[in-house]
Amino acid sequence: MAIASLVLGIVAIPGICCYGIVGVAFGVTAVVLGRVSLRKIRAANGMIGGHGLAQAGWICGLVAAILGGIYAIFNVVLLILGVSGAFNSFPFVSPTPTG
Repeated sequence: MAIASLVLGIVAIPGICCYGIVGVAFGVTAVVLGRVSLRKIRAANGMIGGHGLAQAGWICGLVAAILGGIYAIFNVVLLILGVSGAFNSFPFVSPTPTG
């Protein structure tokens, strides 16, 4: 479970580029898997290895989930502004041909 957490945490970081959705999904999954595996490692009193892997996995997942969430909110705001026509109110000067 610790390795799966680390893999998902690492994959979630470039997944942020997919409108943030993949980063959030993989990041949250990595956080949950990492915390569960840390709980199991601590309950076994160190008989099970992978503490560092689980720790790195949930930290990478948390960072990716937060950044993916911020990026997703940014994309939604841009979509709303684009649909509402807010970008059409800027005074753009069109060039006129002379000749």
